Amino acid sequence: MRKFIWGLLVVIFAGGLIYLGLNSSKTLMTSDAGKITEKSFLADLKKSPAGQQAFANTVVTTVLDNKYGGDVSKSDVQQAFDTQKAQYGDAFKTVLASNNMTEAQFKTNIKNNLIMTAAVKANYKVSNSQLEQAYKDYHQSTTISMIKAKDEDSAKKAIEDLKSGKSWNDVYKQYTTDKTYEKSNGQLPAFDSTSTSVDSAIQDAAFKLAKTGDYTTDPVTSNGSYYVIRLDKTTKKPSLNSVRTQLTDKLVTNFLNDQKSSDKVQAIIGKILRQENVDVKDAQLKNALNAYLTAGLTDNKSK
Repeated sequence: MRKFIWGLLVVIFAGGLIYLGLNSSKTLMTSDAGKITEKSFLADLKKSPAGQQAFANTVVTTVLDNKYGGDVSKSDVQQAFDTQKAQYGDAFKTVLASNNMTEAQFKTNIKNNLIMTAAVKANYKVSNSQLEQAYKDYHQSTTISMIKAKDEDSAKKAIEDLKSGKSWNDVYKQYTTDKTYEKSNGQLPAFDSTSTSVDSAIQDAAFKLAKTGDYTTDPVTSNGSYYVIRLDKTTKKPSLNSVRTQLTDKLVTNFLNDQKSSDKVQAIIGKILRQENVDVKDAQLKNALNAYLTAGLTDNKSK
């Protein structure tokens, strides 16, 4: 239903792990041209841009985990993992393989990204005007049923059958290709506009339906698939105070995923690294963290 959403926050696993224990004379490769030892490999790696970035990623991950790791529980990680896995269904293993990831690596990735979110949330001030606008755009909890059709023509036929008077349950059973919510005839768990478990195209279409029982009269396209959506229930819009936390989290997530915010995110990380007294001792890696450690300093001095 949606793609991996981690954007700027992807952590390089293999690169980060290379630095753990690679400084011996152990032979990694032999050939007629000579051999490569762990020590020589590490020496070359430390000089390369990829190696410098991998080291920086390892430092950032270690520091943030130590300072904010306690804000992320195992259940938080598992819930985020289960949400992603459910969105992909049978294709989940294929998606992991295409990203050269195991489930364990993906969970580590999720954990690191949740820690990053906690770090930014603790250091990024959301303004009242941002919250007020977010509340204005907020759509309350909504429940829908959904048919995922084989193709656009099938989705159109399903809509025509609904128009002709056929019941939703019968049309769902005939046309859906996704059996995830088969027992409820396609009804999804309730969600609101802060949800990350339902694709934005699906949300937009659902929120435009006016009353219970209404369904989309044109196929809804999301990530190359075609859907028919019916509105089952919508609740009264809650007060700003009751959804303040969700809106704040959503604003922080949007901030992190916005490429225009990359310099500000870097400055936040740099501030944390300086507070934790990060000092690189290796001469070859001395400049690997410069982009972080100097981020934001010029702006602050000019004020």
